[in-house]
Amino acid sequence: MFILTAVIGILLTLGSRKRLGLVIALVSLLCLYVFAMPFVSLRLLHGLEAQIPEASRSPDEAQAIVVLSGTIQHGDGDKVPDELGLLSLERIERAAEIAKAHNLPILVSGGEIGDSPISMAALMADTLQRDYGITARWQEDKSHTTFENAEYSAQILAQDNIHTVILVTQPWHMPRALWAFEHEGLDVIPMPTMRTYLQHPFDPGLFLPDSQALTDSFYALHEMLGLIYYKLYFGLLHG
Repeated sequence: MFILTAVIGILLTLGSRKRLGLVIALVSLLCLYVFAMPFVSLRLLHGLEAQIPEASRSPDEAQAIVVLSGTIQHGDGDKVPDELGLLSLERIERAAEIAKAHNLPILVSGGEIGDSPISMAALMADTLQRDYGITARWQEDKSHTTFENAEYSAQILAQDNIHTVILVTQPWHMPRALWAFEHEGLDVIPMPTMRTYLQHPFDPGLFLPDSQALTDSFYALHEMLGLIYYKLYFGLLHG
């Protein structure tokens, strides 16, 4: 977005609105630099993760594990199949670890993404079986948003009278996911993947732009805005 607005600003400088274009271009480039700094992205992520409530209950109180889909690596539609992306793999690994430690069944949640011929739930179930020897008991394969993850998962779990679940996703995604699942009436024990580590000693490298930091800032801003939207739209209008 900031690249686009910077280009618009530069184009404006070529016309009659040079001052406005210069301001837009400079502000856009400054925002791009700020959000590309690890110092900023790490603190945005950490701010979200700080909203996760401290665990007050044992995982043994849960009746099931719900793991949400994340990213996907699209194949070519022919010889190269679709595979789970890194975020999804991290969630699956965490869910498998919990399942083996506490002997709990797993629900995988995620519909089809783009033109993929297979749902995220199916890909996750295949990975669980192939890599960890765990069979997912339920596959929720209709959802396309976090709120739908919660809505459709709750419907499936209700059929087996399950109301207390361990929820697995990235820690920066957990506040929005936790809100959505609790909105559906589920009792949730959050158990995210690895949390963000803040480097306290001064490191000049934290202030140098980095592509991963820009991606992390995008995730953080997306979650902040998404949580506000959920609370306003689903909380007030559908509360």
